[in-house]
Amino acid sequence: MIISKWTLVGWLAALLISGGAAAVVYLLMTDTEGAPYKAFMAYAEDLERLVRLQYMPTTGLKIAQQQAAVMVGSVVLALLFGETILLLVTVGAAIIPKIMLEDKLDKRRRSIDDMLDSFLVALANALKVSPSLGDALRSTAILIRGAIKEDVEYALKEYNLGTPLDQALMNMATRIESRTFSSAMATLLIGRQTGGDLPKILERSASTLREMARLEGVVRTKTAEGKSQAWVLGAMPFVMVIVLQAMDPTWLKPMWTSFVGYLLMFGAGVLWILAIIAARRILNVDI
Repeated sequence: MIISKWTLVGWLAALLISGGAAAVVYLLMTDTEGAPYKAFMAYAEDLERLVRLQYMPTTGLKIAQQQAAVMVGSVVLALLFGETILLLVTVGAAIIPKIMLEDKLDKRRRSIDDMLDSFLVALANALKVSPSLGDALRSTAILIRGAIKEDVEYALKEYNLGTPLDQALMNMATRIESRTFSSAMATLLIGRQTGGDLPKILERSASTLREMARLEGVVRTKTAEGKSQAWVLGAMPFVMVIVLQAMDPTWLKPMWTSFVGYLLMFGAGVLWILAIIAARRILNVDI
């Protein structure tokens, strides 16, 4: 099969466009004094915080670089092949990774809150055997499982390296970023500094946490239907676009090829984002 001259010219143009886009992105990202570089590094630092809090074997900078590569690649492909729908990949690559990391961190935080009463009971039992809080934490770390085990072991490592135990516990509460866990640690530290009966204090705290968990379970049950409806409504526009495009590729073509279509898509996207934010805030019931 003989490749025509125009085909070769087309592929050469595609190569030059891709190379030019890569060069522009490289220059923007290597200019340490430029606004794009500073914004990119600030975003990478935000991702790094989310990654570090979950003890993930990657870095925020690596995730941000992968996002940038996918975004640039999808834009170049959309320009080369005239398929504006590929820009949806750009939007997804821009927002989905951070949302997924935040959602995973939120699930991790909830799992720690769910296991907190068991942790406090185990720590109270260990304190009945050993009056030293450090020794009690070491023995408790062997018994507990799940995400809370990682944070307790990290706090013990800080303690073994010379950090005061109270500071190590405060650092653990700061990393977890849970109001419930922070309150439990504050109760523990205040009881320790005032000379209170720590086992009884911890057992009382565990009992209170169990009651709070019961109430939160009731709230989650009542809001579960609303959350499922929010997911369905949020995904519906994309499903409709895919279905209509499959049924008649020319029906939505004005949306991808006219200025008015671009404005409508932009407005619809803004309203969709605002609706998702509003739904998350409405369904995020806090007791």
